[in-house]
Amino acid sequence: MVIDQNKNFMRSFFEELDKNLTAIDTFLSPSCLTHLPGNPEPTDRAGFKDFVALLYNAFPDLHHKVEDQIAENDKVVSLVTACGTHQGDFQGIAPTGKQVIIADIIITRIQTGKAVELWAQFDALGLLQQLGVYRPQGRGES
Repeated sequence: MVIDQNKNFMRSFFEELDKNLTAIDTFLSPSCLTHLPGNPEPTDRAGFKDFVALLYNAFPDLHHKVEDQIAENDKVVSLVTACGTHQGDFQGIAPTGKQVIIADIIITRIQTGKAVELWAQFDALGLLQQLGVYRPQGRGES
């Protein structure tokens, strides 16, 4: 039963996050450690909120769809598809107006109704390809 509650907890988190970043304060414990792509050290809840704000500023219509979940004990793995339109600066990349689809895997450890640790890994290279700023070599070129 706890496993189903934890899965529903994460589904609710994504739904609320797409409405308002304050979901981070509601769903993550104040001492939550977050492991983010490109960051060698874990960050705290405030650092995670800054990271997510960067994404929503660049892709203001960003929304998440949970494709699959696996849970055991206090951990939930969520395979998520995030879709949005590049309408703001993203790490120095000017808005392109392109719609993107980002595959994201998030592992969350949940205790007493709050996320206490979170690992996020998304397809950053695929995102750069969709934005047109990265083109892999050797793909149909001579």
